[in-house]
Amino acid sequence: MITPDLIIRTHRKSLSLTVTKTGELVVHAPKRLSIDEIFKYIKEKEKWINSKQEEIQNRLSINKDVINYNKIQFLGKKYDVVEMKGIKKIELTSDQLIVPYQYENKILRIKQWFISNAKKILNDRIEFLSNVMQIDYAGITINNTKSRWGSCDSNRNIKLNFRLIMLPHKTLDFVLIHELAHIVEFNHSKDFYKIISLIMPNYKLQQKILKENDYLLNLYR
Repeated sequence: MITPDLIIRTHRKSLSLTVTKTGELVVHAPKRLSIDEIFKYIKEKEKWINSKQEEIQNRLSINKDVINYNKIQFLGKKYDVVEMKGIKKIELTSDQLIVPYQYENKILRIKQWFISNAKKILNDRIEFLSNVMQIDYAGITINNTKSRWGSCDSNRNIKLNFRLIMLPHKTLDFVLIHELAHIVEFNHSKDFYKIISLIMPNYKLQQKILKENDYLLNLYR
């Protein structure tokens, strides 16, 4: 019998299950629904739950060195994190991220390195793509949200997660194109995805890759 990690009861009418980025099973249930009915529903969805959790655990296992901060992922490529004496700042080589030996708050310093690079890379890239798409945005903010890659508000302000620069180039571009498209279509309609497909015909592949990398959102909190 599968036991949920969390049950959230609200005034909703239907029952739903979510498997989180870390493989936890979360149940969203109506307030008055009995626990027996919840477990009955879980039993019916057992095959799907097991498949989803196995998929996530495999993904986490493959990327355990990144999750444990022994490696970083930068623009889709993995680099070993290596401490070295005689240097004063973080440096990236062809296959290593070199950090000063016994760096105080090493993980925090690497996070700051990511944020610094994100400000330049994301600003440059969204400016290029906005010109290609002929869509003007009001402003861009690099943030540290834990739940989403990016967002766009009704005033054409775009917020981007600094972790975007961990993604492969094309997947990063997909997120930026996605947010720029919201300036024209503030929804997820067919017209919205038509805008994206004009710039990136294979966007569905990038959606899949983005989903496979969602574990990155849990890093450098």
